[in-house]
Amino acid sequence: MSETYDWDRLFHAYAVATDTPTHLEALVAADETAFSTAMEHLYSAVLHQGTIYPAATPAVAAVAQAVSFWIGAADRKTASARLPALVDFLDAAGDSLTLAGQLLASEGEAVPPSAEEERKFFETLASDDEEESEEAWESPVAGVLMTHAIPALRQQADPVMEGLLQVMGSDAIAHKAGAVSALAHWNCNSTAPYQHRAAAALRSFANSATVRDDRAAAVLALGTVGADVSGWLADADPAIRACAALCLPRSGEAAKELVRALTQPEEVDQWFERRPSSFPMHVRFTLLNSLLQRETSFAAILPAAVAIVQLSSPYTADNDWGPLLRAAFPEVEFVPGEYPPVPENIGAPQRQFLAALVANERLWGTNVGNAGLALMRVGLPYDRQAIAVLLKDGTGDD
Repeated sequence: MSETYDWDRLFHAYAVATDTPTHLEALVAADETAFSTAMEHLYSAVLHQGTIYPAATPAVAAVAQAVSFWIGAADRKTASARLPALVDFLDAAGDSLTLAGQLLASEGEAVPPSAEEERKFFETLASDDEEESEEAWESPVAGVLMTHAIPALRQQADPVMEGLLQVMGSDAIAHKAGAVSALAHWNCNSTAPYQHRAAAALRSFANSATVRDDRAAAVLALGTVGADVSGWLADADPAIRACAALCLPRSGEAAKELVRALTQPEEVDQWFERRPSSFPMHVRFTLLNSLLQRETSFAAILPAAVAIVQLSSPYTADNDWGPLLRAAFPEVEFVPGEYPPVPENIGAPQRQFLAALVANERLWGTNVGNAGLALMRVGLPYDRQAIAVLLKDGTGDD
């Protein structure tokens, strides 16, 4: 799997990647402990905290080959145990590639280092002297080589897609949500034939799957690859309807579906046994963020806003009730370091939302800075009684 690469000229998060080939060989070996150690190496060193290092290209290629190997292996028990881990790594690598590609587009291309500069970099990085080795990371060569690793990894898209499509057509893995998500992440980097095959496979799977997690992942993936998912707005399952709505940012019916879902935020957060990767935290956070990006009045989302704030805590200020406050008072201009005045002419929807905030005892009496900032951004004090008095005094127009 690794014989075609010069590992003395590749590195991961910790050092020159000469230790990586042994781990890649373990992906198709019988030793379970070695396989687990290999997966740990892939995440901790090769894709450390989602960063793409030059060693990622051959590592991803090897993982894609390992997927194909286990799809065709006679040992179905081992295959079914290992494939989910391999597929999840491809999903994570595809997600990192998407984010890194966006960063690369904003920064532009980096000038390649000279052969001498590159030689000195790897010589220093491989030094037995720890201080000298650390100096290598301060070299601009490290950043340039990492930048070049992004388009190099893109070149693995078709082989990765081939392995994932084999997973989609196989019964070797029970739940395919990881493969579905990975297909969506790698799709934009693949060639047209693979894009067409992926869309067809995803649609077929979405129509045939019976497990909610799998169906949701398929609908989300279809939306990501640009397919029409509007038909799923009429699905019997509210989770599937909401997933379709996420992919339809200009649909008024989709916005209404998100509001309907968010009136039951606690239920929403329990929808999935294995959350699709589109939901990195609580499901309600993602649905709400999508809803607030749309041209929808605060009055229209009020039922969801009130329901969400009843579930909120000071620690969720950045993700639910804080963004809702900004949506309630969009006219307030916040300048860091300045406290804006209390909003004037507070309308009925805003008053109902503030009343729900006051009623939630968990939000008050803490020293959570982000909670205070959420209120300060719209000119309100982090003082429960003061806001209650503001409402009691009837300030504003109803």
